[in-house]
Amino acid sequence: MAFSLACIGAYVLLLGVASFVERPAGKGFNAFQLNVLIRGGGLVVGVAALVVIHGIGLPAPQLLLAGIGIGIIAGTASICYCLALDYLPVSVVVAVANLYIVVTILLGVAILHETMTPLKIASLATTLIGVLVLSYSPGRHGVQPGKPATKYKLQLRPFAILAVYVALVGISTFQGLDATQLNALQGIAMGVVASIALAVRGGSLQPTKHALEGALVGAMVGVASIFYFLGLQGLPVSIAAATSNAYMVVTILLSTLVLHEVLAWPKRIGIVLTLLGVTLLAYSGG
Repeated sequence: MAFSLACIGAYVLLLGVASFVERPAGKGFNAFQLNVLIRGGGLVVGVAALVVIHGIGLPAPQLLLAGIGIGIIAGTASICYCLALDYLPVSVVVAVANLYIVVTILLGVAILHETMTPLKIASLATTLIGVLVLSYSPGRHGVQPGKPATKYKLQLRPFAILAVYVALVGISTFQGLDATQLNALQGIAMGVVASIALAVRGGSLQPTKHALEGALVGAMVGVASIFYFLGLQGLPVSIAAATSNAYMVVTILLSTLVLHEVLAWPKRIGIVLTLLGVTLLAYSGG
C-alpha cells in the first residue's frame, strides 16, 4: 500500500509540473495540435521504458488487444474533451470532465466489488468537491484548455460529448497488464487517435523547436503515467483515480510561487478539501 501511494504521489508531482509548464509550451497550438505533441512525447517514453524492462517483444494477444483497446478509449476521450472546448467555457468543460471519478468509483463497486465504508465515501466526496473547485486548472489528459468558447449557449451536444468523455475515462482505468506494457500500448493507441483527429480537423504541425517543447511536456506526462499504473496495481481504482487529481494542487501552487498568481479563496478552499480528501482516502485504504 505504501509503495502504491508513493507511486501515485510521484504521478501527482510530475503531472502537476507538466500541467504548469504546458501553459507556455502550448502557446500557439490549438487543442488538437497540442494533443498530438503530448501523445507523441508520452509514446516515446512509454516504448523506451517497455524495451528497457521487457526487451523487444509483445505480450499475449489478449493482453495486447486489451492495452490497445484501453488506449483507444482514453484517446477518444481526449478528443471529446477537445471538441467540448469548441462549445463551452473551459471552466465548465473541466468541471464536468472531472466527474469521471464517479464512473470509476461505480465501476469499482459493481465490477471489482470494492468495499465502500462511510469513511471512504466521505473521503471520495471531499476529494471530488475539492477537484471541482479547482477545475479551472489544466485538464487531466494533458490537453491544454483553449480560449473560452465563443459559441457558448445552452445546448445538448457539448454535454453529450462530455458525458462520453466522462464514461470513457472512467472505464479506461481498468486493466490487467504490467504498468510499462499498459503505458506503452495505451500510448500507441492514443497517439494514433490523436493523429487521426488532427488530420480530420485539417490542422498541420511543423517540427519546430517550440513543437519539441510540447513533446517534452508529453514525455513528462508519459513518465507520470507509468507511476500511475504502478500505483493502480496496488490500490483500489477508486482511491487511485481520486487521489491522482491532487496534481491540480501542485499546478496551482507553482502558478502562485513562480508566476505570482493570486491564490484566491476558492482556490484555497479547493486545495484544503482536495488534500483532506486524499489524506482520508489513504487512511481508509489501510
